[in-house]
Amino acid sequence: MKDLSLFPDEKAKKQKERSALSSSPLQAKFKKTRRKTALTTISTEDEMRRANGVWELNQLMKDDKPTAGRSIHILTGGNVDLLAHLMWVMQFWPKVRRVFLSAWAISAVDILMCKRWLEAGTIGTLELLLGDIFPSKYKREWEKLMEMYDAGVITNIYNSAIHSKVMLIDVDDNTKIVIESSANCNMNPRIEQSCVTVSPELFRFYDVYLHGVLDEEEAQYVGRKTHEMLMEKRYGTEADLTNDERAAIERQD
Repeated sequence: MKDLSLFPDEKAKKQKERSALSSSPLQAKFKKTRRKTALTTISTEDEMRRANGVWELNQLMKDDKPTAGRSIHILTGGNVDLLAHLMWVMQFWPKVRRVFLSAWAISAVDILMCKRWLEAGTIGTLELLLGDIFPSKYKREWEKLMEMYDAGVITNIYNSAIHSKVMLIDVDDNTKIVIESSANCNMNPRIEQSCVTVSPELFRFYDVYLHGVLDEEEAQYVGRKTHEMLMEKRYGTEADLTNDERAAIERQD
């Protein structure tokens, strides 16, 4: 592959192409500006965009329900965000006990949709692990999350140097779903990939590992309960962890 830095003409050409793309109608349609107003309602347009994401997934899956021991790999054109996957799953399981979400960012609309489900009891508890610059870059969204936390709507919120997009859906004792995605919890005009897996083993791996990065040195705790308390409640004491799980946590120390 060419190193374009060695070919000024080629480099200038590529820069011009990128500039043209950034000003294209498609990019302009999705161009975001920093929110300056309080988060209160979800517009009809946003509702339809999320509903369309679920419709797209249904078209791909042919209403096929996720089953244990199977992974579904998906490529989309930027019209299916991470939360649309959760909405798709909840068609088959209308109520889930717990959701853990790690993402660099979450949009205002997705925050309000989570609030709606939490207040309705559709989701039992919600934990968020967001990027370390999220509070300063998305101030209005962060203020809304803090408001929801103070009201007891959200169980835990953490910040860390995270860019991993993983959603853990704890449906019941027998059904644990993992969604791995390149997309954040927002809509953007880019090709994204995701994978939906029903596996208690994979669920437990991510649950233990992602909570393992949440120590006092690497993450800002906002939550009421510490990592140790959460893990002991879910999986027993440290002695009950597998060697691989214990090693994964130790690598974070």
